Amino acid sequence: MAAPGPSTLFSVTSILCLALCVLGFPSKVHSSEAGTATPSLLAETMADPPQRADRTPPPALTPGQSHAAELLAYLLRVTLGMAGGRDYREDWRTRGLHEPLDYQNVVETMTSPNGNIHDLMVLDPNILDLSNVLYHYDKSLSLYEGEYGITSIYPASQYVAIRLLVLKKMHRKEAVDLSAILERETLLRDSDLRPTQQDLRAMDLTANELTFLQEIIQSKPRLLQYLKSPFLTKALWGAGVLKRDAFVEAQLSKANYRAYPCRRYVGSVRPNAFKVFLLPSMTDEFVHAWADDSDSSDGFRPTDFLLQMMGKLAGDIEAAAKKEMRAMLFPGKDPRPEHADAPWDAIWHGLTEKYLSFYEADERPFAVYPQNAAQTIADVCPQADFTVIILGRNVRKSILIDPKADTYPAVNRIYVDIMDIKRARTKEDVQTLGRIVSEAMAERLLAE
Repeated sequence: MAAPGPSTLFSVTSILCLALCVLGFPSKVHSSEAGTATPSLLAETMADPPQRADRTPPPALTPGQSHAAELLAYLLRVTLGMAGGRDYREDWRTRGLHEPLDYQNVVETMTSPNGNIHDLMVLDPNILDLSNVLYHYDKSLSLYEGEYGITSIYPASQYVAIRLLVLKKMHRKEAVDLSAILERETLLRDSDLRPTQQDLRAMDLTANELTFLQEIIQSKPRLLQYLKSPFLTKALWGAGVLKRDAFVEAQLSKANYRAYPCRRYVGSVRPNAFKVFLLPSMTDEFVHAWADDSDSSDGFRPTDFLLQMMGKLAGDIEAAAKKEMRAMLFPGKDPRPEHADAPWDAIWHGLTEKYLSFYEADERPFAVYPQNAAQTIADVCPQADFTVIILGRNVRKSILIDPKADTYPAVNRIYVDIMDIKRARTKEDVQTLGRIVSEAMAERLLAE
């Protein structure tokens, strides 16, 4: 959507006349009404705002763990040097590359007082807040969790070991057969079983790599279920370490959010209304483990804080659009002439009822970043004209957002930090959206 030029594309007088005619408002307001402003679009809705090997199959992932797998897929991309800030990508591409595939060495490196964690991990402060969001949905992915009952900023040794195996495969340009690996779950879980040469060839693993993988899975059996996540499959496929077969194809086709469509939050139901979509991403503002609650969706509930911030952002955008439209209709005049407040409020209320609506996805968390944003929006809210992706606190640090390709004006979406909404630091973005919305509403009004 192009920025407005110096000359207006439509007549101010024609817009005002059309508004009065289409909406059916009188040109005068009785004096008894003058002190009462018509409620705004948002005002009507914001009143409520190490273990022994376990030979039994691990249970399926909970809803929270399933979302953790989505976050883990992105974190894996970052820690392989495929995503995230440019400052640390090169370090991530090689960190640990020359370390042996020795699981006990990984554990000791991560947990021993004499170990140097940075032999395997980059000291990357940009992923700290993203990691905390991940641990919100599955604390066991954090180092020490379950053993000391604390959540470390570092990931579990098993994740570090998986990354090490993937990193080595990437650099050797070797691909494994994931379906063959998952067909041999019993072999992975049971340390007493020994692979045949046929097993190793089928999986495209060496005996040492398989032993390494067995030790990882046996120390945390749930990781076997994580390996079945479509989103992790997609991340591993993107890293070039998977052979493509029917199973991988099926997994890739499932790595989307089509099952979770957006819903209209407030505003016009008309098909030609301008639709703003509010999409929360990579945030810990969802309570999970509500599987037996009929009021929750897929085991999740948004926090009151998230709902308040989404409502606040929608209200800020509407207020900015109202201000822009007023300046368009009454250029050069006092922005708040007392005699014009009531009729303008009435006109604006009618305009929003016809030409503006807000949509949101607040029933479960998402993991959206520049590489999957377009597809996610198309899957979840294809009717959206503009999307605001609301990121968890400081998560933006872990995402490389190219201003020339990933955000407005290159595309009709922007990224905002949820805490910036709370602290009123979104003024520039809100003003931009106010202009976009007011122009779009004017175009729709003139078209009628």
